[in-house]
Amino acid sequence: MSRKGVPAPAQPFPGFDLHTFLDSAGIARTISKYRRSAVIFSQGDPATDVFYIQEGSVKLSVLSRTGKEAVVGVLGPGDFFGELALLDGERRAATVIATTQLTTIRIERNAFRRLLREEPELAIKLLEGMARRTRRILDAPSL
Repeated sequence: MSRKGVPAPAQPFPGFDLHTFLDSAGIARTISKYRRSAVIFSQGDPATDVFYIQEGSVKLSVLSRTGKEAVVGVLGPGDFFGELALLDGERRAATVIATTQLTTIRIERNAFRRLLREEPELAIKLLEGMARRTRRILDAPSL
C-alpha cells in the first residue's frame, strides 16, 4: 500500500511484451503521449479505446453522487486501463489523469474486443490484472 491509503501500482505482466504480441496479431494501435496532469478520459465519457501504459503513471478516481472524489488506483508501466467500459459496454467508470509524463499504446474498442476473442493469453492476462486491481481496492483501509 502506498501513502495516504492509495493502492500501490501493480507489477506489470511478468515476461509479457505487448508490442511483440500486437505485432504477431496484426492489431493496429496508436502510441499516445501525455503531459503530467493531462486528463486521459473522464468518468461518464464513451468508451472508445483501451490503453496500455508503456512509461509513466496514472491515477484513477471516481466521483460519488454527492460530489466526493475518491482515488481508487494508481497504475504504472505494464498496466491496462479503460478496459472495463470496453468489456461491459457502459461509459467510463472513472477519470484517469496522468501523474507523470505518460506514454501509452491505445487500441480501438472493436480491435481490442476481437483481439481478446482471438488471443486467450491476452484475455487471461487482462483478467489477472483486473483481479489484482480489484483486490488492491478492496484491501484499501479507507473503504
